[in-house]
Amino acid sequence: MLLLAVKGINEENHAFLSQYGIDVVTPDTITEDQVPEVVISYAWDSVIGKKILANPNAKLKWIQTQSAGVDYLPLKELKDFGVVVTNASGLKAIPIAQTVLSYILYFARGLNIYASRTHWEPYTNQYLITELPVLVFGTGRIGQQIASHIKTFGGTVYGVNTTGHAVAGFDEVYSMYNYQEALAKSRVIVDGLPGTVETDNFFDSRFFEQVNQLFLFINIGRGTTLNQDDLLAAIDDSRVKYAALDVTTPEPLPRNHPLFERPQVLLTQHTSWGESVNAGRTGGLFRLLEKNIPTFVTDGTVKQNVVNLDKGY
Repeated sequence: MLLLAVKGINEENHAFLSQYGIDVVTPDTITEDQVPEVVISYAWDSVIGKKILANPNAKLKWIQTQSAGVDYLPLKELKDFGVVVTNASGLKAIPIAQTVLSYILYFARGLNIYASRTHWEPYTNQYLITELPVLVFGTGRIGQQIASHIKTFGGTVYGVNTTGHAVAGFDEVYSMYNYQEALAKSRVIVDGLPGTVETDNFFDSRFFEQVNQLFLFINIGRGTTLNQDDLLAAIDDSRVKYAALDVTTPEPLPRNHPLFERPQVLLTQHTSWGESVNAGRTGGLFRLLEKNIPTFVTDGTVKQNVVNLDKGY
């Protein structure tokens, strides 16, 4: 069985795979004859992936992505090809949740004011977490970790998912089509939505028309879920006081983009996942792969982090 290691693996990883009879090639070492022999792709290489999918005799059965979002994959082709996709959902839930908490505290405790102040002028128009109910769009592992952090500070946190089904850690959960009650009770919104056709520009002018004096809008989901011009319009007419964006469209933003010009906006430039121990965006990724290896080798099934290719998450 052949595994294409798009992301690096170490000697310990090699030893683990060899126990299951899995050989490893990389984008630098793979030959043309080996391309259709790849059964597992550890992360995705678009060039090699295109060659694999162009070959009707290719053996590809499983892709472990390097990210939680899979909107960059040819999902329909993969489904037609019978490929299973597992994502990296939850891999960076803790650092992302801590970043979200830091956004809230940064603005709630007035640190944004003091960060640029060069004279003595006490600023005390500050908030406690308990005074800022949070509404999280997306109740998966990242959303649940965010909720856990908010609850640790005694805060109130509502969730939004497709059906409105209850999820542990949230005070109440609403559906994507009936969230207005929660919105009216919330001062902070966290956009943790995946990038799909249904979520494209979900947070647009129609959404912000429902908002009145929102304290903070956060996006740690996908840049495509937010209409940035509509957010800026909402900031300019005071419907939204502050925004913290880790993801944008495009990435990187060009110089002099309006988002850079607004003092009410904090940009962390797609780094909310950062941590020192598991350095890099894919640090710790192999542990997700190895959870599924035993059953995949035994009977071709995987259980952890399986993506619904129709839904895109």
